[in-house]
Amino acid sequence: MRIGLNFTLGDTYDMVKRLLAEGHIDYCEFLIDNFFCVDPAEIAGAFDCPVGFHVMYSRFLESDEATLVEFAKRLRDYIDAADPIYVSDHILRFSHDGRQFFHLGEIDYFAEYDFVRDRALRWQELVGQKIHFENYPSIMDGGLEAPRFFERLIDDTGAGVLFDASNAICSHRNCGTPLESWRRVIGSAEHFHVAGYRQSLIEPYIALDTHAEALAADTLSFLRDYRSVFDKSGATITYERDDEIEFDAIVEDLKEIRKIFAEPMEGHRNELVLSAHES
Repeated sequence: MRIGLNFTLGDTYDMVKRLLAEGHIDYCEFLIDNFFCVDPAEIAGAFDCPVGFHVMYSRFLESDEATLVEFAKRLRDYIDAADPIYVSDHILRFSHDGRQFFHLGEIDYFAEYDFVRDRALRWQELVGQKIHFENYPSIMDGGLEAPRFFERLIDDTGAGVLFDASNAICSHRNCGTPLESWRRVIGSAEHFHVAGYRQSLIEPYIALDTHAEALAADTLSFLRDYRSVFDKSGATITYERDDEIEFDAIVEDLKEIRKIFAEPMEGHRNELVLSAHES
């Protein structure tokens, strides 16, 4: 398992370089649409390591054709220059009936499947490659349907899933989505995210995907218990930290992740065999 860090703003450039130099991370993930103002060649040469691209604001479910075509054209310039190990995006809503959400909105996994499938096919066609779509940290009961939704999307579009382990923990805590229900999705995924979360300040209390805290004990247990399903040739896991960015704290979390995936696999082999037979 290769371990990486997200790079969202230029302020953390020196810290990411230090993490690479000291061997704490193996690659860097760019929130690439935050860097569309930077020359693609400069992006490609920013770090002496492989890179992944994470897209946040394509709004491919809501943007009109002309906007998407232009976004894809700009994105391809960076793909051509940096040859990322993956390109990922999000299945979510930014607005409803013309009104912008304060927080990003989750889709209706029952009612919107056909629409999302068609848009995912078109978005991959425009970008010119497989896109790995991230699962949402569900709040409402509809999140129970998310695992099956992503299984269908993989089968029908050839897309990948960028499986966010801590988002699955949030969904489990908020609406009871069983972690086991993600097994097939995790088994097919090659690229992963993990981050800290916290409880909301007011009732009803929900788990919020904040990227601002240390990894929670249940997130680490999830990675440990399903390690044999996560870990595979070419797999990556990106540690996300967007707030409360402190070098030593980040290193401690990175060490915890590396410790999990460096442990011998002997104890997990039977589970992997059973999983393969079940899928």
